[in-house]
Amino acid sequence: MRFLLVVAVVSLIPTLVTSPGPQSTPYLSALSDLAVPQAYAAKKTCNYKACGGSRYNEACNPTSYASNCTTYKGFCIISNCT
Repeated sequence: MRFLLVVAVVSLIPTLVTSPGPQSTPYLSALSDLAVPQAYAAKKTCNYKACGGSRYNEACNPTSYASNCTTYKGFCIISNCT
């Protein structure tokens, strides 16, 4: 009977003393990316337009190379596609 009691207590020790789960910390292991792969949504940022027009009338015009063009308050802003 004592033997069964000792076995029961010993088998309960791992459930009572558990290791802490993953913590929210900025320090990660070099292998942490291998454990759970992260899913990234594909984001299309390339509109194949470039700045063009006169000095007072800038606009985004279609082009054949990969670039991203936006206008903001009359200014033409061009950036690389990511």
